Amino acid sequence: MDDPIESVELQIALLLRLADRNRRRTPRLDGTLERSAYLALRQLAAHGPCGINEIADHLRLDASTVTRQVLAMEAAGHVTRERDDRDGRRAVVTMTEAGAAALAHTRQARAEVYDDLLAEWSPDDRRLLADLLIRLNEDMDAKVGRPSTSVAHGPTH
Repeated sequence: MDDPIESVELQIALLLRLADRNRRRTPRLDGTLERSAYLALRQLAAHGPCGINEIADHLRLDASTVTRQVLAMEAAGHVTRERDDRDGRRAVVTMTEAGAAALAHTRQARAEVYDDLLAEWSPDDRRLLADLLIRLNEDMDAKVGRPSTSVAHGPTH
C-alpha cells in the first residue's frame, strides 16, 4: 500500500478486530472488567467521586449510556451512587473497595498481556507506540468537537 491513510485505516480496523478476538481468547483476561467499566473506574480512581455527567464528559458518552453502565457497576458492587447533599438531583458515583480491587486486577492482567505482546520491542519502540496512540486519541477526540484535556496520558493497558 502506497497510501499511508489507506494503510492506517486498514491497520486500525485489523487492530480493533484482533483486540476483540484476543480479549475473548486470552485466559489471563478472564474475570476482568469490560472496557466501559474499566474506563469509568479509571476515571473515578484518578479524580475521585464524580457525577454521571462528569463521567460521561470524560468518556465522551451520552449521560444515559453512562447511567446504564453505572447501574451495572453498582449491581456488580464496584460503585455506589448517592444523592449529592448540595444538589439532590445529582447522583455522586464512588468506587467501592471491590471496584478498586477489580480495577487493580484488570490493570495488572492487561499490563501482563501487553508486556508479553511487546516483549520483543525496544523501550524506544514501546514509548513511540504509546506517544503515537496518545496523539491519535487526542486528535480523534478533537475532531468530534470535544476538549482533549481528559484523554488519558500514560499507560492505559
